[in-house]
Amino acid sequence: MKSVIRLLAVALLLHLALGCSGTPVKAGIVTAYAAPKDLPVHLRAEEFAVTAGGKPIDLYNGGLNSWNNPVIFGSFDMTGGPVEVTILPRDSFNTYTLLPRSLELKSKQEEKAITFTLEEAANVTLVLDDDFQGTVLHLFAQKEESDIPDPSDSKVVYFGPGYHDLGGYGGKPVMLESGQTLYIAGGAVVRGRVRASNVSDITIRGRGILYNDYTTNDEHGNVTLALSYVTNSKVQDIIVNNDTANWTSALHGSSFVEVLNYKGVSPRFASSDGFDINSSHDIIFDGTFIHSADDAVAIKGLSEEKEAAKALPIYNITYQNAQLWSDANNAIGIGAETVAAYFKNITFRNIDVLYNFDDRNNPDVLPDRSAINIFSLNATHFSDITFEDIRVEKAKRLINIQMDTTFYFGALLGSWVEDGSMSNITYSNITSYSDGTNEIKVAGWDEKHLISDVIFKNININGKKLINIDDPHFTINKYTANINVQ
Repeated sequence: MKSVIRLLAVALLLHLALGCSGTPVKAGIVTAYAAPKDLPVHLRAEEFAVTAGGKPIDLYNGGLNSWNNPVIFGSFDMTGGPVEVTILPRDSFNTYTLLPRSLELKSKQEEKAITFTLEEAANVTLVLDDDFQGTVLHLFAQKEESDIPDPSDSKVVYFGPGYHDLGGYGGKPVMLESGQTLYIAGGAVVRGRVRASNVSDITIRGRGILYNDYTTNDEHGNVTLALSYVTNSKVQDIIVNNDTANWTSALHGSSFVEVLNYKGVSPRFASSDGFDINSSHDIIFDGTFIHSADDAVAIKGLSEEKEAAKALPIYNITYQNAQLWSDANNAIGIGAETVAAYFKNITFRNIDVLYNFDDRNNPDVLPDRSAINIFSLNATHFSDITFEDIRVEKAKRLINIQMDTTFYFGALLGSWVEDGSMSNITYSNITSYSDGTNEIKVAGWDEKHLISDVIFKNININGKKLINIDDPHFTINKYTANINVQ
């Protein structure tokens, strides 16, 4: 009888291993992009060795974070089935974490080698010894690229594999015109900046890296990728590595722009926002990854107008399917600059906040910083804003909704002379695994400037669902109305 049971067990194991069809699962095919041979030494990373589908993956040093530890990243394409990934850290460690947990990755460790299988393309982060401020690794696994533009096309600005230095200090950015495509191929690193202003129908794409490590303060500005008054355009797939204390990428006064599978790595402290959406409308972000030292995502009202009512409005913004990491300020931020006629129809959905810290120099003294933040300095109107299906791995504070007149020790000043309000704001299916305070703060300004009609639905903090506003996680002042916990 025992022998029969053993035979049945072996047969069952074989069946599971082969799959219901009786044939082995076919492994996926990996496309790896070799780093340029003439890449500067300081951009190469030796803290980890990585293979995917048996192929070595070249890694880059994205710069030092707020605590002077390197942020490492690498990328590859995969198609046709699952891919086995192995990471070998150079230094010893006791524990490791693969993020986000929503991927439900199963892994194993043999000596120092960490191995897991990716069933489909995804971004994966490795944290050792629970040290989010230490050396971390980000891997970007992408679907196989298609429809690669023709380098000989007169409408294409093409950078093939290799290191392309556009001049550094005194060098001019790549200036795009209407109808053009900027393509940075896998294995290409372009040192420089990119600009598009008052144009339409442009595309910026490719599997390569746009890299900037200098501040010029010239007439073109210091943002690595800046799109101003651009319409009907797309940014797709590229990695932007900004190693300066300036914004990484930004939209201003733009409309009908898609940002797809964008990766931003900008760890230098501070003011290195990941991607700012300023005074724009009808914008879609889908599938992005950002590791920044300041706001990972910031939606701002920036205008030369002094009165918010006369400034450009901000509306129809969708930000979804993202992973965000912010070493200072907010992971998701609306404000603090809020000179805009209104903020309306803004949705964040299916987001993994991997990490959010308040400030390297002022920890725990800036209570207006959080994983999910709306902060208004100027009396304007916020309405129909939704945050849904957001998971927070580690953060100081969870949610902040606030009206105030100063931000960051008076560095930014506001005014509440005009009419202003916040209403119809929904937080749905928010899950925090964080060991921070998980504070949820709602703070209006006065009787004429209220925060009202806010819904907190299915808010779960470390396994506990919040059931009413008497929960100690809430801090709510008297200038609020209709705060509903469901």
